[in-house]
Amino acid sequence: MNSFRTHQSGYRARSLSTLCLVVLLSCPVSAVPVLFNLLGGATMGVDWVTSNASRAVINSLGELNLRNGYVEVESQVYDFSEADSVDLSFDVSVPFNILGLIGSAPNPGENLVAQYRRDDGGWQTLNTFVANNGFLGLLSLGNSYTYSATLPSNAYHDNFQIRYVMTGGGFGLFDLLGDNWYVSDIVVNADLPPAGPDHFRFSYLSTALTCNPHSVTVYACADANCTSTYNDDVTIILSPSGWVGGDTRTLSGGRDTFQLRQTTPGTSNIGITFSTPPKIGGGDLCSIDGGGYSTNCSLTFASAGFVVSTPDFLSGKGTATATIQAVRQSDNSPLCVPAFSNVTKSVDFYTRYDSPPTGTMVSDLGGVNVSGSAAAPTSLSLNFDGSGTATLPTLGYSDAGQKTLVARYDGSDSDVGLTLIGQDNYVARPAGLCINTGSTCSGSYASCGVFGTAGDSFPVEISAVAWQADSDSDFCDGNTATPNYISVSPVNLSATVLAPSGGENGVISPGSYTHTMSATGITSVSMTQSEVGVFSIDAQPPLYFGAALGTLSDTTLQTFSSRPTGRFIPAYFDVALTDAGSINSGCPTGNTYTGEPFSWLVAPELTISSYNAATPAVVTQNYTDDDFRKLTAAALFAGVSTPSTDTAAQGKDTTLLPLAGSPETDFNEGELTVIAPGQMRYVFSALDSMAYARTLNAEVNPFVPDLAFSIGSWSDGEAGFTGPLNFSPDTSGVSMRFGRMRLQDTFGAEMYDLNVGLVTEYFLDGKYVRNDLDDCTDWDSANATVDGISAVAASSGTLTAGSSGNEGIRLLAPTTVPGAPDTGDAGISYTAPTWLRGDYDGDGSFESPSSTVSFGVYRGHERIVYRRELRN
Repeated sequence: MNSFRTHQSGYRARSLSTLCLVVLLSCPVSAVPVLFNLLGGATMGVDWVTSNASRAVINSLGELNLRNGYVEVESQVYDFSEADSVDLSFDVSVPFNILGLIGSAPNPGENLVAQYRRDDGGWQTLNTFVANNGFLGLLSLGNSYTYSATLPSNAYHDNFQIRYVMTGGGFGLFDLLGDNWYVSDIVVNADLPPAGPDHFRFSYLSTALTCNPHSVTVYACADANCTSTYNDDVTIILSPSGWVGGDTRTLSGGRDTFQLRQTTPGTSNIGITFSTPPKIGGGDLCSIDGGGYSTNCSLTFASAGFVVSTPDFLSGKGTATATIQAVRQSDNSPLCVPAFSNVTKSVDFYTRYDSPPTGTMVSDLGGVNVSGSAAAPTSLSLNFDGSGTATLPTLGYSDAGQKTLVARYDGSDSDVGLTLIGQDNYVARPAGLCINTGSTCSGSYASCGVFGTAGDSFPVEISAVAWQADSDSDFCDGNTATPNYISVSPVNLSATVLAPSGGENGVISPGSYTHTMSATGITSVSMTQSEVGVFSIDAQPPLYFGAALGTLSDTTLQTFSSRPTGRFIPAYFDVALTDAGSINSGCPTGNTYTGEPFSWLVAPELTISSYNAATPAVVTQNYTDDDFRKLTAAALFAGVSTPSTDTAAQGKDTTLLPLAGSPETDFNEGELTVIAPGQMRYVFSALDSMAYARTLNAEVNPFVPDLAFSIGSWSDGEAGFTGPLNFSPDTSGVSMRFGRMRLQDTFGAEMYDLNVGLVTEYFLDGKYVRNDLDDCTDWDSANATVDGISAVAASSGTLTAGSSGNEGIRLLAPTTVPGAPDTGDAGISYTAPTWLRGDYDGDGSFESPSSTVSFGVYRGHERIVYRRELRN
C-alpha cells in the first residue's frame, strides 16, 4: 500500500515571520492542509482491501458498497506522524426497507461500524450506524447521514487507516433484494508539512563578470508566498549549465548559495529544470539587486567590471578593509586580469538599501557621505595598484541592516567607452541591545527604592544600538539607536535576580517580543516580573544575518542585560488562620473565676504569605529573605484587634460582660518567623493575659467565654493586608464562674487548737454554692490575721472540690491567763485573691472573707442564739 511522505518534524513550526525572506534568511516550514479523497479513482484490492471480495465493491458512482453479511474493508496506509490535525468526513446512505426486513437495506443486526487505527495498532470506533427500526423506521424510502470530526491525537502516526465493518446478524430469509450500506465522499484533511517545495526563488546581484564566478542564492519555498522554506533536502538541476561544482546540486535547510560561471559575455536565464521531490506550485521567481521577486530571472555577464569587497561590520564602527578591483577577462583565458593598474581614477559610488528596503541614515566612505541615488553618485579619487586594486576609505554606517555599495567608472580620454560596474552588499550589525527600565539601583540592593510591584506591568524600552567602544559594557550609556534593526524571530526575554543572593529569577512576561523598525529605534514592551527583589532584565536576540549581535560571524547567541532595577515588592499579603488557639482555664477542671487572669493553652497561630499581582496570584518566594522582608512582628501586632467584651455573656444589666483592663488583661507582641519561601508564621505571645472585669454587674451564672479577635489592616510600610480576618479561640473546656471564698465559723474546746475551714463558692441562680470544680486554689495561713484570744499557726494547702476539708487555718488554743485555758471568741480574716473576695456586708464593694472562732466546749458566743447569712 502507498504511504504519505515523511518529513522531519523539526521543521513544522507554524509561527513564521514574513521578514524571513526580506533579510534573505530561511524560516521553518509551516504545515499546510492536504486533502485526501479516499474514494476518488480508488480501486478495491489496491487502495482498499476487503476480507470478502464478494461483499464489498467500489461501484460506478464512486461509493464503497458493503453488502450481504459480515465484511471488513480497510483503506491504504497514510503517514500522519507529523500532522498538526486530522479531520475525517464521509457520507452514509441506505436504500428503502419495509419493517427492516424486506428490501435492499441492511436488516436489524447488520450495522455499519466506522473505525480508525490508533497509534498502538488497535482499532478505535468512530461511530456505529444501526440497521434497525430506530434508525430506518418501520417504513422508509431510504436515509442518509453525514459524519464529520477531528480525530484525536492517537490518530497522528505513520500507520493510519480507515476501516468499515458490516456486522452480521441479518435475516437471510428476507434478503430478497440484498442488504446494502453505501459510504461516499470519504475525505481526510490533514495539516502536514508539504510533500515538496511549492516553488523556487533566486536572489543575486546584477553585476556578473565572465572572469569571476557569480554567487546566486536559491530558496526552496514551502508555500506560494514563501513565508517559510521547505527544509528537507531537495536535489535540483540548475540552469544554465556552468555552475561551479556541477549543475546538479543538493539544497539543504531551505536555502543555499551556488556560483555560476559564464566565460562568454551575454545574458542567461537562471532557473531549475528539475527537482526531487518535484515542486508542487508555481514557477521560479528572482530578486535582482535586492528588488522584488518577479519572473525576470536574467543575468548578464560582462567581460570587465569592478570586484567590490565590503565585509560586514558593527553599526557605527565601520570597516577599513573594503576594497575595489578593476578587472577584465584575460585575452588568453577566462581568468580575471587588472583592467588598469598603478593609476588614479575617479570612481562614482552610491548605496542601496536592501533589508530593510528603506532607511534614514546614509553610509560614508572615510567620513564622506555616500549618495543613495544612482543619478547623483558620490565621486572619490582612488589609487589603484598594480593588481588593479584600491583600498576604499573606511566604510561606515551607523544604522543596522544590509546595504549594497555600487561602484561605476565611465572612461574618458584613453578610456572612452570603458564602463566598469561592480557592487557588493554588507551587513551593519548592531553592537548590542539597550534594555532601559527607566530605573537603576546601586549600592545595597535591599535599600534601593521601590521600582514596581511583582505581577504588575512596567514599561521597558529596548533598542538596538551602534558601537561606541570595544570595551563597552553599558549599551544605554551614550550609544545611538539603530532604527532599521528588525528581529526576524522573537527576542527572548528573561530576568536574572541580583538580590537577594540565591533568590528566584522569577517569571518575566511576555517571554519574548519582536523588534520592529521605527523612527526612534525603540520598541516599548509592557512587562511583568513575578518575583520580589532586584533584577536585570535580559534579552537574547536571534541571529542577525547569520551572526549574533555584537559579532561579525559568531553564531553563539548573545544576551544583553539592563542596569539593575529598583526593588520589586509584593502586591499584598494574605493571612490564613493556622490555629485559632485555645484558652488555658485557671484550673485543669475547667474552672476559672471572674477577675482571675488566664492565658493561652495553645496560642493562636497565623500564616502570612506575600503575593504578587498576577492572576492567579503567586507567592513571592524572595520576600522572606532577611534583607527584603520588611514585615515585623510589631507591624502585624499593630493590626490585631483584641476583645474588650465577651461576645455573648451578659451582666445583670444585659450588657456584654467586659474584660478587665491592664494589668489583668494585657496583650503583647507575638513571634514572627519564616517557615517557607514567601511564607511566615505569627504566634501570639505566651505572655498574653486576659481576665473578666469583676463587678457586681458580673455576678451571673457560669458561662463559657466567647472572645472575638480580628486581624485588621496592616502594612509592612510598602505592601499590606486588608482585613479583617476574624476568629475566636476554643473555650469549650472553660467554665467562667463568679466566685468568692468563705471562712467557716468554728467552735471547740478551749484547750485545743482549732482549724478554720476554707470554702470557695460560685454564684448560681441567685445564691452561692460550693464550687466543686475548684481543685486549684491555694491557701496559706500567712494571709490570715486574727484578733482576740488566739494566734495563727503556720499551715497551708490546696482546696479539693472547693473545700479545705478537715484542714484549714490553724488557730492556737488561747492562753490569756498563763498556764490556764481560756474561753472566748477570736475574729479571723483572710486576704483572698481579688477574684475570690465578696460583698459580704452588702455595701457594694468587695472585701476579704472573715469568720468567728469560739473557744469553749460546744459553746458559741453567749449572746448568739442562731447565725446565718442574709442576702439583699
